[in-house]
Amino acid sequence: MSSFVQALGLDKNLHSMLGFSNQYLSKYTNTRSKRITIVVAIALFLVCRKLYHMTTPPKNLRHIPHIKALDSIKSLVINKLSTSDNFKQFNSSLIRDHNGIYIRWDRFGWVVSVANPEAAKQVFMKSDIFPKVDVTRIRGTLNSRFVGASNILLVNGQEWKKHRKLANPAFHRSMPVKLFGEAAHNLFTYLNKEYPSDSFSVDFGYLMECLTLDIIGLAGFDFSFNAVTDKNSEWKKVYDDVTRNLRDPLYTLFPFLDQKLLWFLPKRQQAHKTLDKFLGMLNGIVEHKRQVLKNNIDNNVEEAEKDLLTLMIESELRGEGVLTNDELMGDLGIFFVAGHDTTAFALTAAVYYLAKHPDIQEKARQEVNNVLCPDGEPKEDILVTAEQTKEFVYLNQIIKEVLRLNGSVVTLVTPRRATEDVIISGVMIPKNTLVNVNIYDLHHNPDVWTNPEMFNPDRFAPGAEADQKIGAGLSWVPFANGSRVCIGQNFSLMEQRVILAGLLRRYTWNLPSNSPHADKIITGNSHIMSAKKLNIEFHKRF
Repeated sequence: MSSFVQALGLDKNLHSMLGFSNQYLSKYTNTRSKRITIVVAIALFLVCRKLYHMTTPPKNLRHIPHIKALDSIKSLVINKLSTSDNFKQFNSSLIRDHNGIYIRWDRFGWVVSVANPEAAKQVFMKSDIFPKVDVTRIRGTLNSRFVGASNILLVNGQEWKKHRKLANPAFHRSMPVKLFGEAAHNLFTYLNKEYPSDSFSVDFGYLMECLTLDIIGLAGFDFSFNAVTDKNSEWKKVYDDVTRNLRDPLYTLFPFLDQKLLWFLPKRQQAHKTLDKFLGMLNGIVEHKRQVLKNNIDNNVEEAEKDLLTLMIESELRGEGVLTNDELMGDLGIFFVAGHDTTAFALTAAVYYLAKHPDIQEKARQEVNNVLCPDGEPKEDILVTAEQTKEFVYLNQIIKEVLRLNGSVVTLVTPRRATEDVIISGVMIPKNTLVNVNIYDLHHNPDVWTNPEMFNPDRFAPGAEADQKIGAGLSWVPFANGSRVCIGQNFSLMEQRVILAGLLRRYTWNLPSNSPHADKIITGNSHIMSAKKLNIEFHKRF
């Protein structure tokens, strides 16, 4: 019983109530059986109280419609509904009937979800009123260990500025377009060798996970996972295990399972051991990189092609800031999430929609060839330059529409906390209320977007629907916005442009006739989207 009470975070309340019992009720509980009865009764009372707060919104938020906590838990953990199915079953009617504002329960408690442009703009732009919730206090979970106690995504104030001081210039200086192009070329060489026939089918989601892992390894800290070319890559398998364990919704919703009941969960213990191995590898890389750069800060690598870790440590050696090894590893963990998982799904979703819309695919291919091959199309790979990507107007529209319809991030990883009473879209939000922007809901809100379930890149054409929304709030926020906008936004967009351009030149593609994704792309239900075994049929052009 004591372990169960401690796991639920009730031990402090229990101790105080037992103190009251010992002081005032001891004369009535002078036998062991009576004392046990009192302890059990108090524990059950506290458990019921905890469950009541979990299933019933607080009084000061009951004016806002809510999704039942048990429905949320059941849909995520038991039924494992996809993000789109969750939206259709629970969220869509609420955002339509209540101006995109509702509350739901998650691991932080009851959170106000906003899904209209005006409210999103208010939350993103007023970071003094809506600072990020301090989740660094949630120690001991797999997720918290992966990104460390201090990183650029989760901390606030001076702590955040310390990280931003080194990371921001690194991202501005680093835009490894050549690396992106060479990684794409290596992928095509591998596919030619693995599939010598003119047509082949491949799990494209998995392929992009391999490709973007290779890229973030090299661009992030000059480490090659060899995920594309080596089916038995040790570190790819390790990282896959880590990612799968991080996405488990049960442990996301109930962090106390990691914190208090790990001794009772052998599979979860193994998950922590796997993470130990991965973090040990990262720490070794950071130590080695520090030593190499300390001895010779100057090297012959072009500035834009240097890895992010190198750029950050070089800035540190120049006296521009200081981060500990643990802080650097925390930032690398964030770079993995922001630069690998998200970009892998964005590319997967883009290829999926182009497979379903061959006319759009062909129009994009013609644009790419006109930019890269104005004098005729050579039958060979071309390394795209940063300047050339600026001419990919239609391809950029496709990327933006993909990120609207199936953006990689469903909702902000951490909610914001209102520092004062505030009105959002006519709704009173009391001080200390948790607030989050549900990006998926916003991008699928029928009051914001015309036919939101339709794939239509033309809505991002100059002067079209997306342009007309400017000034009315923030309706397209796949990378968030404001001072805490995703630091890797331009990095990811450039990577997508280069790889999609290479794919369009090399192949045409379509969905297999028996694809389970024929009606919609089937995904999981974690904060970071991922496709479930999405096979694509490719046909070589040269």
